[in-house]
Amino acid sequence: MRVVFATLPVKAHLNAVIPLAWALRSAGHEVVLTGDWGPERDSTRHIMAAGLNAVPLGGAGDVSPVRPGTHNRPDFLAMDPDDEDEDRWNHFRDAVGYMYTQVYAPGSELGRQSDLLRHLVGFTGSWRPDLVLWDALVFPAPVAARLCGAAHARVLWGMDTIGMLRARILTEMRDRFPGSAGVVGDPCVDWLMPLLDPYGLEFSEETLLGHWSVDLSRPHPYRSRQKTVPVRRIPYGGPAEPAPWLCEQPPRPRVVLTLGMTREQIHGGQLSFPLRDFLDAARELDVDLLTTMTSGQLSAYGRLPDNVRAIGYVPFDLLLPTCSAIVHAGGRGTFSSAAAFHVPQVIVPQSLWDEMVTARQVTAYGAGLALDPEGLDGVSVYKALVRVLEEPTFRKGAHRLYTDTMSDPAPTDCVSRLEQLTALHRGA
Repeated sequence: MRVVFATLPVKAHLNAVIPLAWALRSAGHEVVLTGDWGPERDSTRHIMAAGLNAVPLGGAGDVSPVRPGTHNRPDFLAMDPDDEDEDRWNHFRDAVGYMYTQVYAPGSELGRQSDLLRHLVGFTGSWRPDLVLWDALVFPAPVAARLCGAAHARVLWGMDTIGMLRARILTEMRDRFPGSAGVVGDPCVDWLMPLLDPYGLEFSEETLLGHWSVDLSRPHPYRSRQKTVPVRRIPYGGPAEPAPWLCEQPPRPRVVLTLGMTREQIHGGQLSFPLRDFLDAARELDVDLLTTMTSGQLSAYGRLPDNVRAIGYVPFDLLLPTCSAIVHAGGRGTFSSAAAFHVPQVIVPQSLWDEMVTARQVTAYGAGLALDPEGLDGVSVYKALVRVLEEPTFRKGAHRLYTDTMSDPAPTDCVSRLEQLTALHRGA
């Protein structure tokens, strides 16, 4: 069968799906990934460097759905289901609606710049895929899939917040319009119609949430309520030539500090992590502290302590096997990579999606510690790191998390299920 991955052009999202794309291709299927629009113009090269075929969609301008227009707060899509603040849910609802009606709608200014819907419809209409696997934030993809008769499924790289929002909206509608049929008062219909109307399509739940979802975010304390195919997330960070020191056992504990590439783009370097204070506090710690920032990025902080080394970007599948701990911002990909290599974690969550939930999950497993970024100082991060390194319970918790991570099938073991579901939904 022919498979299209409609991917968000952000390496963190691309890296999550590449092992599944390999699995499908190794099983004999034709696979392409879309790219080359939005904030990372090298996404097409990144796909091809992974040995996969890329389809550049080529819209103009930086139309990033992670930083759209008036919703320019870095945490505009962050959500914590335990947060009872109704305003937080309303803000999230407005942000999702803005993405549909302004970022992607072909009649909006941003939608005309990217022209993503038209490009996707044109490509899928000519290539005729059997299956479209679409990033949970690439909302035009299911419209293109419906037009060409392909089965389609969302790819969940984190908590299914949009599925939760949909369930919340349906409950509100039942309460406000008891016994009503159809789409009375349904904001999701209003969101989707600017994408559907140009092609004469009606609203459907599948256009919102897919025929099913591929869940790469497990184990997660808030699993999707939709039909899902669980797939183990395989750590992948792109091709790299390992430096000799990566292949050697370090003489003392090795610790990684990473604040995330995506966060750096969105926050513009203005992070709440107390970097200078933490580096100073860790000066006397008997570890090799490796930061994924570059020397240039750290130049503003003056001379680095002797036990700190700026290594820039190194794929986690090369870096983490010899590490004793990681300090990070709570991204699901970093969390999953640390879990895959039994590495205890210290999380200072920088909210973009479900980082607060991920931080609590690490503590629930006993696989590390989570710190509140509000008012945090470097000494507190240092003390948390010392505990994670010295107390054996955290290593045991990391093993428990690893065991649960490994309980889901590898991408190669999921191909037959995807084939079955494609045959069931193709042309529906």
